[in-house]
Amino acid sequence: MKLAIDVMGFENDIIEPIKACRKFKRQHQDVEFILVGNKDKIQSLIKPNEFIIHPANDVIKMDDNPMIAMRKTDSSMYQAIQLVQNNQADGVLSAGSSSCYVPMSYLMLKLIDGINKPAFMPYVPTNNGKGFMLIDCGANKECSGEDLYQFAIMANIYCQTIRHINKPTIGVINIGTEAEKGLSHHHTANELLKKDQSLNYIGFVEPRYLLNGSVDIAVCDGYTGNITLKALEGGLSALKDSLKKEYKKPWNWLGAISSLFAIKALSKTFDYRNNAGAIVLGLQKVAIKTHGNADAQQFYSSIEMLYDVVKNKVVEQIKESFNKH
Repeated sequence: MKLAIDVMGFENDIIEPIKACRKFKRQHQDVEFILVGNKDKIQSLIKPNEFIIHPANDVIKMDDNPMIAMRKTDSSMYQAIQLVQNNQADGVLSAGSSSCYVPMSYLMLKLIDGINKPAFMPYVPTNNGKGFMLIDCGANKECSGEDLYQFAIMANIYCQTIRHINKPTIGVINIGTEAEKGLSHHHTANELLKKDQSLNYIGFVEPRYLLNGSVDIAVCDGYTGNITLKALEGGLSALKDSLKKEYKKPWNWLGAISSLFAIKALSKTFDYRNNAGAIVLGLQKVAIKTHGNADAQQFYSSIEMLYDVVKNKVVEQIKESFNKH
């Protein structure tokens, strides 16, 4: 298995993805990493013949727009995706600009026949330890009901294959659980999902219940998903900061000591660095995105997702499913 890693164009140091690849390689001898970026910089940080280097002299900046990005054919992101496009790598990972990576992956790797739009899907932790997949969280501002239905089918295959959930529960994010709530695309998706007996659809779900583990898959348009994800991350971060502030007060020290293990467990559960990857579902090849400020831990968890998706042939299963549909 060959995996292309874009090691440039993000907010952290180039050593972070290299450290992640080194650690992953030690545990998975069946993987070859192709590091894409500035050849001299990469060579200065690795041992001779440790990894394959694919040189790229340009970088897509975080504030570049997709049209500019597509013209930067010597950028590390473009070159990394092109390796997959040309069947020289089995999957690609980047921490670069999401607004460039998703459309570039879409244009270069193409959609699976029968799928209308790609969808961005990360894992979100929950307080019961199960977590859920959020689809879409930023690839598309607007979606039809049929798009949401297709997202649910793809996420269902992912959960069955990668997360080993036999009948994942699926909900459509809405402002209420009543059938008349929401917009027209919610109603259309609701009807399509109810009719499909192969899916374990439970209806509309409110965002406030997501962290309780109310569903295994939460479906929505990319605009709603992006807001939901950022609100959840911001809320958890604010709670963590509030706890730190309170426990620094002298009269709370005893409580802090007695609840230390509980706090550590909570922090570990909701540490997004352990599940930092998001897959662009609907493409004919495998493309994974991680956070723009990713460190070695986030790159490592994203590589795990990339490896699992390639190894378990998730894209091939989605293709087969949509051929049947």
